[in-house]
Amino acid sequence: MGLSERLKTAALMVKYKNIADIGTDHGYVPCFLAENKIINHAIACDINKGPLLRAEENIRNSGLEDIIETRLGNGLDKIEGSEAETVIIAGMGGILICDILKKDTEKLNSIKQLVLQPQRDVYKVRKCLHSLGFKIDDEEMVFENGKYYNIISAVKGVETYESDADYIFGRRLIEKKSQVLKAYINSRIKKYENILARASFDKTSESLENINYLYKLSKEVVKNL
Repeated sequence: MGLSERLKTAALMVKYKNIADIGTDHGYVPCFLAENKIINHAIACDINKGPLLRAEENIRNSGLEDIIETRLGNGLDKIEGSEAETVIIAGMGGILICDILKKDTEKLNSIKQLVLQPQRDVYKVRKCLHSLGFKIDDEEMVFENGKYYNIISAVKGVETYESDADYIFGRRLIEKKSQVLKAYINSRIKKYENILARASFDKTSESLENINYLYKLSKEVVKNL
């Protein structure tokens, strides 16, 4: 089954054999993992019945009913005990991902790995993971269809970043000297320069101060990539 680059990157980060895919939509990720014998069992969850029916159809068509089961529910509501070692949440906003994780913190005790692909507010997801007792062990960034996507793997552990840059851009990506990250930061620098040039008359604006800070931080990080 063909996967988008961002979803394939997320799938290939999975470390464990029993997974739950939250917000599974068409069920592409668990199908890919099962077809490639990366997992033994998957729970495909979605809050909406329509996408779950499409996932069930894809699972049947792929002959994977013995490996993948579907559940209708919100977030981690339908995941019990130690059913899932890895939880995947891809394609949601960062704040929503954080809300899902914070709602069921007790369930996180039995989860060994989180694979997250937030659509925005990625720095908030990094901070949330640290607050919940997870450390980021891997991160990738892909450019697909004109957009940049972050894919984060986190495992149990204590970790805190001292630098704003690590939260904003991702310590693992900086350590890897990710060229996709470099391209992303360069695109942000151009955007900040345009904003600062247009708004140069308003030096007291709080938002302008923040943009100026991000601009300087971006320039500092990108020169080392």
